[in-house]
Amino acid sequence: MPESDATPRSEGYASGRATKESIVRSAAEAFAQRGFHGTSVRSIAREAGVDHSTLIHHFGNKTALLLAVIEWHDAQAMPAELPEEITAQFIADGIVKTAEINLSSPGLVQLLNVLNAEAGAADHPAREALQHRHDLLGALIAWTIRRQRTELGIDTDPLSPEDRAAMIIATWDGMQLYDGLHPGTLDIPGALRAMLHEAFGLPPA
Repeated sequence: MPESDATPRSEGYASGRATKESIVRSAAEAFAQRGFHGTSVRSIAREAGVDHSTLIHHFGNKTALLLAVIEWHDAQAMPAELPEEITAQFIADGIVKTAEINLSSPGLVQLLNVLNAEAGAADHPAREALQHRHDLLGALIAWTIRRQRTELGIDTDPLSPEDRAAMIIATWDGMQLYDGLHPGTLDIPGALRAMLHEAFGLPPA
């Protein structure tokens, strides 16, 4: 393909990514401050400096936009570079970092709590995406538990790696829900770290 054809297209992709990121950042701030139902798509578009039609083109509806915000928020804990060896300690630290970042965005976490509860309905539009979010994290934790049990010869846990991973995620979700009603009562990152260290056979934090 001639360079003259490729350059405008690549610039268009870059511009599209920048527009989507601007919308997501504006939506994250709006949702955190005004809640999901208190925020209109038009106000988010206005704050992001784009037309309402542009926002709809990129995200479709407000629920899809909220899911994009949650995905963006989760990505903030991802390391810029991965080490040569992915250790259990590295995985535990990364998950705990997510919990620490969540403390700085209580509004978004509360929205996620509400969305998780509403998505319990089989026909909820966000149900599949939220299940996938849990499945990815559960698979990572279960894989780490299984590897650690094999390498360290751990066989004292009556739960399977998958069930232990589900328990950790459910407890984390529950702690965040509790924190919404009783802010600051629980040390969520500390409790999560302790659960992961125990499940992974790591020394107490």
